[in-house]
Amino acid sequence: MQTGTSITDLLSFSAILVSLLSALYARWAWSEANKANQLTLHKHQKEIYDSFFSLKSHMSQNWDGAEMSEVAKFYYPAKNSAFYFHKSDAENINSYFRLCFDIADTNRRIKGGDQRLELITKAKEADEFAKVLELKLIGVITVA
Repeated sequence: MQTGTSITDLLSFSAILVSLLSALYARWAWSEANKANQLTLHKHQKEIYDSFFSLKSHMSQNWDGAEMSEVAKFYYPAKNSAFYFHKSDAENINSYFRLCFDIADTNRRIKGGDQRLELITKAKEADEFAKVLELKLIGVITVA
């Protein structure tokens, strides 16, 4: 009868040790992959924010004289926001784009009168909407 450790006990202990190390490595790899995914998400969110800020700046500088060529640059970022933001934020981004698009489209067709005053009112509304949306987006993409 043997009282010491046998080769099978050593192999069992080694197998347990290897499985524990493998589990630790898998957890570390998962953590690193999660960090990489968060960085990629943040990059896309920041690109959409930068496009939003560019449109917001154009609208703030031109109000009722918004140009369709500048507003159109935000089309794809607005559409892509559905992939990188929560549903409500993406809907707000698309609503802002549609509002700016309507202002620029109306600006192309009119030259003065009561329609111009209505357009200025819409531009003010868009400006207020953009201020609220900007704060929300900054909160979402700010890395602590």
